[in-house]
Amino acid sequence: MRAAVVVALVLAAAPARADDIALPRSKAILHLPGGWTKLDIPAVVVAYRSASGSTLAITRAQVPNFDAWRSKTRDGYVEQIEKGALAAVPGGKKLAKKLGEAPGGVPALDLEIRRPDGATLVMRVLLFRSYTLGLVIEVPGKSGKLDEARAITTTFAPPREPKP
Repeated sequence: MRAAVVVALVLAAAPARADDIALPRSKAILHLPGGWTKLDIPAVVVAYRSASGSTLAITRAQVPNFDAWRSKTRDGYVEQIEKGALAAVPGGKKLAKKLGEAPGGVPALDLEIRRPDGATLVMRVLLFRSYTLGLVIEVPGKSGKLDEARAITTTFAPPREPKP
């Protein structure tokens, strides 16, 4: 149920110069290379399209994620998010999954799903204590931009705290 909300996203990738994009009502930032055009999509925090045809979208869900912060319940919680993501992509095939931590100890789920049409969805879900941010980059089948999408996805995180 929460997973379906988190993964109701759209997608992208790009080259050249990069900008840090601060996201409203969130601690997270996105480091996005140049060549992206901002899109206006209702119910999405931000969305962009690249010249290569990739699409990127970030959504926000106001849901508590306490189970993601507890070691006893984390794996089961993340599994439910994965199931929701796969259910949102009929016929999709999971290519990769990694659970890690973003700066500040925020649980971060990285997931890749290949759609039947050949497009790949590269995702990162940040599980803050009281809300969830989800990023999806849709890479068209033969664009060859998967490495670029993965690199962008890893920049989607809270900023690192400066060292004292």
